[in-house]
Amino acid sequence: MRAAVLTPSGLSVRDDWPEPEPGPGEALISLSKVGICGSDVHFVLDGTAKTAYTPIVLGHEPAGRVEALGPDTDGPAIGTRVAIMPLVTCMACDRCRNGWSCMCKERLCIGADVEGCWADLTVVPVRNLVPLPDTLSDELAAVATDSVATAYHAVANRGGVTSGSRVAVWGAGGLGLSAVGLSKWLGASSVIAVDPRPEAQDWALETGADEALHPDVALKRIAELGGVDVALEFVGREDSVEGAVRSLDDRGRAVIVGLSDARAIAGRLMTFVLREREMVGSYGNEPSDVREMVEAMASGSLVLPRVVGDVIPLADVVEGVSRVQRGDTGGSRIVVDITG
Repeated sequence: MRAAVLTPSGLSVRDDWPEPEPGPGEALISLSKVGICGSDVHFVLDGTAKTAYTPIVLGHEPAGRVEALGPDTDGPAIGTRVAIMPLVTCMACDRCRNGWSCMCKERLCIGADVEGCWADLTVVPVRNLVPLPDTLSDELAAVATDSVATAYHAVANRGGVTSGSRVAVWGAGGLGLSAVGLSKWLGASSVIAVDPRPEAQDWALETGADEALHPDVALKRIAELGGVDVALEFVGREDSVEGAVRSLDDRGRAVIVGLSDARAIAGRLMTFVLREREMVGSYGNEPSDVREMVEAMASGSLVLPRVVGDVIPLADVVEGVSRVQRGDTGGSRIVVDITG
């Protein structure tokens, strides 16, 4: 079968990758649409994140159809359209039992720790499948699993954004653009997007931001407005982390989502303490986050007009990863059309 495979020498699309077979508790999925995430850039180009092994098939934002079930396995009927939750968890440790499976002690991520989905077929645990309503396209279902659900986890669960919250989103890219729309959906009274790219500023305004600012002027403008209650950082740079913290009003919370090997800088310690600011991390999402986002997008209550950017064939995925690194995406996510 065809698959985009990462080896020590780089990423390439092959047509001789062995087809997987489902075991007990697993399903074989014929893939249709799969997103390209910023973490794929780290795996392929800059090396700031590593896969568990190579060679490995990348891709962890998938949608497709159930092709077969493993022996003695109950699950969605053959042909059912499904999204696939990217985190494989044990559901038995104390963290899973307490509802924070994204911190599972045995967690694995599809396309990083186990085989991924930039391929014709993949095998995943049945419990990772989310059957899809007919009203939700495969493109939107794919990005709902990570780009939308991970942003929702940061905005709602870690950030606590609710009706009346004042929000700043640092980085209006793959996750940040979803965070803009989600903050408005949750009732934020104001959302300021911060990004140096003019096109990203336009996308943020289209998604519901009240203002979209260049980082050079953002702090001054946010200070004029009295600061924000929640600042969400999706870039993974020291300057944007510091900017997010400094944009907070008293008792504000900065939620750091961007991944890199940079240091987390919170500005002057005196100011941080005296103003009772908070800084927390946010990673991945919970199964309930994915299901809620699938339902909200399928019903039309949540509309994210730029969450799907350009759609490209599997043959172009190597260039697609480079485009994500450059920010040349056409929207929140480039989506790979496996069937094209």
